[in-house]
Amino acid sequence: MKVLRFALIAVFVALPVLGQDEEGPAQASGAGVDMTGKGYTAAYVMEVSTGRVLHAENEHMPLPTASMAKMMTLLIAMEEIREGRLKPEEFVTVSPRASRMGGSQVYLRAGSRWPIHNMIIAVKVQSANDASTVLAEKIAGSNENFAVLMNERAKELGLTHSTFYDPHGLPNSQNPKQINTMCPHDLAILGRELMKDPFMRKLSVVAEQPFKNNTLERIYNPNHLVNPRRANYMADATGIKTGYTAAAGFCVTASAKRHDMEVIAVVTGAKTAGGPNGSFANASRLMNEALVNYRIVTSAKKGTVVGEAQVTGGQAESVSAIVSADASALMRRGEEKNVKLTFNGIPVAAPVKKGQNVGTVIVQSGNETIAKIPAVAAADVPKQQWWRALWPF
Repeated sequence: MKVLRFALIAVFVALPVLGQDEEGPAQASGAGVDMTGKGYTAAYVMEVSTGRVLHAENEHMPLPTASMAKMMTLLIAMEEIREGRLKPEEFVTVSPRASRMGGSQVYLRAGSRWPIHNMIIAVKVQSANDASTVLAEKIAGSNENFAVLMNERAKELGLTHSTFYDPHGLPNSQNPKQINTMCPHDLAILGRELMKDPFMRKLSVVAEQPFKNNTLERIYNPNHLVNPRRANYMADATGIKTGYTAAAGFCVTASAKRHDMEVIAVVTGAKTAGGPNGSFANASRLMNEALVNYRIVTSAKKGTVVGEAQVTGGQAESVSAIVSADASALMRRGEEKNVKLTFNGIPVAAPVKKGQNVGTVIVQSGNETIAKIPAVAAADVPKQQWWRALWPF
């Protein structure tokens, strides 16, 4: 894909004050509601590979998304590219409506033409509202039609507390009740899905890069966690998306990876972005706590023999059972010694094919089952020849 080939230039320098999301000043009086007593409305932490919840406060409360809604816009755009319905190198013409979008933008002129991949970069790095509208209009004809796609995709992902009206997350001055909302749990699931895309993962850690038009020379990522020049920089951070409106407060869907463990943290409704009680500091604290206190424990590697499965009517009475994938589990540090692995086999009738399911490997910590992995046959077992039953010598 051509869009994945062009060079990304990430020169880390001091960024301007946060103001390039929809988004506004670095502090906004009255933004966000402290419902936790910790300076924010809600928070959620999830380990990526297992989906295990490590922290939750008001995690199912629908709240304004601000620019974090653009994760769904980007997800749909990248899926359109993978399906061949959208080409990253094709040009799209900026509509008058897109050119008039406020807040964070890349100042696209009506009638100007841009490659789709430039619009994707503008949305992911700069959180550009005008580029979001360009993508929505290209894919669905209008912001309103695109919102239908967003809601359909949300249902497919199992996001039960999410409602979309537009691709960008700006307040709707004509109809204030039509505002994108998602709960922290849904934001984490959406962020995990978006980060499966290699290009999105690459863009998520770009602090700034060139983007030339008549107004701009460079675009900047409002996520302080990925910028070494910011006070809230986190070396392990991998993404994902920030947001701010007066109704939403300062929000972030963040991710960080240490060794083989990655977590996603959502913090919504903070009164500031920076500082010790800001959205970034809280997200960093929550992710660091998760990465320090938990680890991925592998009890058996893929292909390890874990037992014997009984075979009826075969040339052998049993077949070795092996783990079909790494028998890994997320454990709180210090509990690794309590892990035990059990093979529960199921009787199988010959012929048995190599790789056929022959039972389950259960990983337990104490009395808690923390993982179940299919076990498969390590070899073929042909069916016993019929005459052997009459002449078993």
